[in-house]
Amino acid sequence: MGSARLAVLLLAVATATCAPSLGPGDALVTSTRILAVRADPAEASPGETMTLTSLVAGPAGTVTGARIAWSFCTAPRPLTDNDVVSSACMTTSALVGAGAGPSITATLPADGCSIFGPDTTAVGQRPTDPDGTGGYYQPLRLDLAGADLTFDLARIHCDLADADATLASAFAAAYRLNQNPQLLPLQAAIGSAPAALTAIPAGARVTLEASWPASSAETFAYYDEASQTVTSQRESMQVAWYVSGGTLDTESTGRAANDPATTTDDGWTAPGAAGTVHLWVVLRDSRGGVDFASYDLEVE
Repeated sequence: MGSARLAVLLLAVATATCAPSLGPGDALVTSTRILAVRADPAEASPGETMTLTSLVAGPAGTVTGARIAWSFCTAPRPLTDNDVVSSACMTTSALVGAGAGPSITATLPADGCSIFGPDTTAVGQRPTDPDGTGGYYQPLRLDLAGADLTFDLARIHCDLADADATLASAFAAAYRLNQNPQLLPLQAAIGSAPAALTAIPAGARVTLEASWPASSAETFAYYDEASQTVTSQRESMQVAWYVSGGTLDTESTGRAANDPATTTDDGWTAPGAAGTVHLWVVLRDSRGGVDFASYDLEVE
């Protein structure tokens, strides 16, 4: 996708459990970065509106009032392109401005299902395959001065295009649009004892626990093309962890779709010197829903 540095917020939707590491240091925030985007609603049809809210982090903590320029990319990804979005999204000719600021309300392009979904009508362009949850996505580009060029994917709802009328009707009646998951307050422990985020001993190894209500992992209708039936799936849950100091055991933890647990842990080793460490927690469900939270950890 060119020589510019990129950050893709949603590398692969519908991952089953923990995402693979993206490279050394991705969980350590040492410069201004866009960590996540939450869409409200989490899924909408082309032509409908979404409110898009960014989470921007820096070494000094959460950045408020970030002057982000938002654009929808309208270029389909060629079959020979292995990137998440088309390399054409790097050029302004493939962009449609959506707004500016840390949060915007924008109308999804009306042709999303024909460019990025199953309704393709252009000569020589095949329909886009859905992800593992049956979903399709409209690419978003976020430009923020001082941060890497960032892409995200907004989930769009498209009708079934390769099912007979009976199945299409059954699917439409059963399917419920995705809702964003909800993060519950973070819990911390040192050994087996609860730990206060405002009083963490220097150098301590801390277990951080993220959690969500059971209702956040939704069960949804799914069209199984192989068997030509409407079945159901349950969302998997994934948490991405970021800190401004200390060391996390891993960058991502989560629960598979068949795991009913509503918590996930990560280990963090506090710095050896006193000070404030900023922590960001991003929860994603496998249909692209997002919630996030930020905390200040006081090391003493």
